Amino acid sequence: MIMEHQTEELVERFDVLKDRVCEAAHIGLFTDFDGTLSPIVPVPSEAELDPQIKAVLQALAHQPNFAVGIVSGRAIQDLQARVGLKGLIYVGNHGLEIEAGETRFREPEAEALRRELKCVSLQLRLALDTVEGMEIEDKGLTLSVHFRRVSEDMQSWVRDTALETIAKSRSYVAREGKKVVEVRPKLEWGKGHALKWLLKEVLPGYTLPIYIGDDVTDEDAFAAIPQGITIRVGGIPATGTRAHYALPDVSAVARFLSWLNHAKSNASVANAQWAGK
Repeated sequence: MIMEHQTEELVERFDVLKDRVCEAAHIGLFTDFDGTLSPIVPVPSEAELDPQIKAVLQALAHQPNFAVGIVSGRAIQDLQARVGLKGLIYVGNHGLEIEAGETRFREPEAEALRRELKCVSLQLRLALDTVEGMEIEDKGLTLSVHFRRVSEDMQSWVRDTALETIAKSRSYVAREGKKVVEVRPKLEWGKGHALKWLLKEVLPGYTLPIYIGDDVTDEDAFAAIPQGITIRVGGIPATGTRAHYALPDVSAVARFLSWLNHAKSNASVANAQWAGK
């Protein structure tokens, strides 16, 4: 089991975080995209940002004591197009690429492996292309083998075949997600590393980090910030989670972000009034 502590259900009891949120001089809010800000859909290219969440993210990004970041396995350009908001931090390909204002980061070893990734992609296509509903997504630095639309009797075969094919690579490893096999470089670098890099290189040292995510790949980020507020979306899985709190679904995330926006903006007004006395 992953869980090493008690994870609390957070829905409808956001005020347990009120003191930490209101007292923080600066907050870095980071969220996954698929399954967190957008419901999981059978076709990944059809995922859309929830309009209510988009409006709240924009409001949070405009607060002077906030930084808002979107962290995803998607390619960074795809992520930016789907979110469609300026002034945010974007982290794509599970942390391998980062854009924060004028700051640009690409993991150099992953960049050097682009040609080899094309070979892995070709091998996967040769092994799997005849399977109806299967999709191989090339994201430049990583690949995703999606099999959510594959018939149930074939899903295990697709997953196992993908894992066997990737296992033959010297430079890439596979990680399983929700009806997807992720192909990533054999590097000690993931969402958690990207988050710690941002906290060190971009954000103020007194930042309170908040991370919200729904998948196995988000566990790295939860573990990276034990001092922060971490929230697992989709409830508490049977295998446990490193997140401190849990929310049931995307609509609950929308309610939490709305609460966060009002709690922090009201605290800022109150602090400004107190300082003027």
